[in-house]
Amino acid sequence: MFVSCFLFLLLLFASPAGAQQQPSLPATPDALVRKVQDVYAHHCCFQANFDQLTVNVAMDMKDRFKGVMYVKKPGSIVLDVAAPERQKVVIRGRHYEVYFPNDGNAARGEVPPEISLDHFFGFFANVGKLDVNFSVQFPPRAFDETEKLFFLELSDKKNPTSTYRILLGIDSDRFTIRRAIIYDALGNYNRFDLTDIQFLKSIPDSRFQIAPKPGSLINPSITDSAPKAK
Repeated sequence: MFVSCFLFLLLLFASPAGAQQQPSLPATPDALVRKVQDVYAHHCCFQANFDQLTVNVAMDMKDRFKGVMYVKKPGSIVLDVAAPERQKVVIRGRHYEVYFPNDGNAARGEVPPEISLDHFFGFFANVGKLDVNFSVQFPPRAFDETEKLFFLELSDKKNPTSTYRILLGIDSDRFTIRRAIIYDALGNYNRFDLTDIQFLKSIPDSRFQIAPKPGSLINPSITDSAPKAK
């Protein structure tokens, strides 16, 4: 009897039914996009912890920012930066504001077209138009078994001469976007890693507003400036 049971257990764990199945990469990039869109289509908003690494290859410079990101489709993002310096970065449509609570100062400006929400952060704020704003393809390495991530490579569909490209890391179980790496023509990049992604029923408009302290300095920025945390 013992031998029979032992052989049964061996067969069970050696069989495909008893083995852990690896996620299956969708057949085409468009199929993967549709799975991601289906997840985000049911929610207006989400929040997540973010870890942003900004690398300037030529100058051998690195900056790191950590905090909480709030996203409300189709065109609002807030980065509540906790480290290395507290600041709040708001991007709404084609405008941005940066607020430094330690001294009450703020900066405001217009986001350059090449880093507008549609062209730069549309993969977070407007997932429904992912395949409209971007051309998508699988990179040479389309699945990371250790991190359980599928990968998509994006390029600007509306402006084929654009020099940036984006690598998205997509959770192979939940089909949420856990990573985004934005490369420019020189190899410089911004890498966002998201954890603890939580879909929300709503986010109050006050989350996307900045109210500097009375008497604080507000600098209107020129249009080719970018928020400090980018």
